Amino acid sequence: MENVYKSLEEVIEAIVHSKEYQNCLVYQEQMKENEEIMNLIELVKKTQKEYIRSYYDPSIKEKLDQYNQVLNEIPLYHYYQESLEQVNWMIGYVKDTFNDYFQTLLNS
Repeated sequence: MENVYKSLEEVIEAIVHSKEYQNCLVYQEQMKENEEIMNLIELVKKTQKEYIRSYYDPSIKEKLDQYNQVLNEIPLYHYYQESLEQVNWMIGYVKDTFNDYFQTLLNS
């Protein structure tokens, strides 16, 4: 079992040391220092809650989409989202690979 933990740690280390993950950390720190981005993120979160509580009122959805569009037009936020998407893809790939492996192993 020790080999399994060691191998899993190697996979985690590979992701943590990837350029994409490191970019996420850098962008995240830069965003924390950007008041405009942080205010927009808070506004999006608040509006998301309002949208759900309103039972998906289309007018609130429109407002939410507008806030998201403004946020996504900020290059720093856009780059952060791209890097985060790549990191999530790596994590999903590892998860799917494990699932496929064990599915094949157990159904053989």
